[in-house]
Amino acid sequence: MLKEIAQESIKNVSAILKKFTGKDIKNMDIHIQFIGTYGGVDGDSASISVATAVISAIEGIPVRQEIGMTGSLSVRGDVLPVGGVTYKIEAAAKAGIKKVLIPQSNMGDVLIEDRYREMIEIMPVSHIEDVLKEALVPEQSEGFLNKLKNITAQSGSKSLKPLPHNPVA
Repeated sequence: MLKEIAQESIKNVSAILKKFTGKDIKNMDIHIQFIGTYGGVDGDSASISVATAVISAIEGIPVRQEIGMTGSLSVRGDVLPVGGVTYKIEAAAKAGIKKVLIPQSNMGDVLIEDRYREMIEIMPVSHIEDVLKEALVPEQSEGFLNKLKNITAQSGSKSLKPLPHNPVA
């Protein structure tokens, strides 16, 4: 029940996975279930979540459970803006999520209610490497993140760099 944009998003995730893990997922059985999407999945705002979950499964690195995320993903690994980011942040805060990753380009769209400001940290990300650095359990992801640095250095892509800690106040 994936609509056209969501199908394109999964293709982009596949390209990213091959680039960053070195593994072609064509011959792997990967099942991604979108809960509560009775009308189907229309957009691509779960792209960074899907990519993170699949990389986690392939590499055997757990995802930090106190982090939520939203963002579209280009084939080069850039995190692109999504709609409804304020509502997604507020929903994450209501669900007890402590930190949410959103596209850097959506930061100007964030207008959360005061009651949610103290509940959640908003972390802007611009590349899948930024997402993985924040989302994967640090103690188990160091080797994988170093491998990513080498891959991106060789391909001329963006490299891992410290993210600005700029929570919305």
